[in-house]
Amino acid sequence: MITVEDLERVYLMGKVEVHALRGVSLSVKQGEFIGVTGESGSGKSTLLHLVGILDQPTAGRVLIDRTDVYRLSPEEQSRFRLGRIGFVFQEYALIQELTALENVYLPSLAAGNSHRDHEERAGAILERVGLEGRLNHLPRELSGGEQQRVAIARALVNNP
Repeated sequence: MITVEDLERVYLMGKVEVHALRGVSLSVKQGEFIGVTGESGSGKSTLLHLVGILDQPTAGRVLIDRTDVYRLSPEEQSRFRLGRIGFVFQEYALIQELTALENVYLPSLAAGNSHRDHEERAGAILERVGLEGRLNHLPRELSGGEQQRVAIARALVNNP
C-alpha cells in the first residue's frame, strides 16, 4: 500500500518559491490502479518522483507498505527503490550502447541476482511484451513502441 500524507514540494527559482505540491494526501491499495491527471505544470511528475524516491519532499510523508521512505538513509532508499519500485520514464531512459535484453536485466544485476537468473527473467519479460525477436537489438534499432515496451519490461524485472 502507498500512503501519501500532506506532501509538499517547494522549489526555489531565484528568490521566488514555486509550490509544485501543497498538502497532497492519497492512499493506493496493493493491486489498485490509479491515474494521475492534470494540466501541464500541476505537479503530476513531482508527485510521482516523490513517491518513487527520486526527489526529497519539502514536507509530508510517503509510506510504502508502512515504511516511511524518507526516514531511510540514502543507501536504504536506493536499495528500497531498486527492489520495490519500477519506473517507465517518459523518454524511456534506455542505455543506447546496450541491447534490449541488457537494458532490461541491468536492474536485476544491480539487485545482486545471478547472471543466469537475470538474463532468463529479462528474456521472459521481453517475450511477454512481444519482443522475443528483438532481444539483441540496440535501442536505435527499435521503433518508439518497441523502446517503450523495453522500458516497461525493465520496470518489471525486479517484481516491484
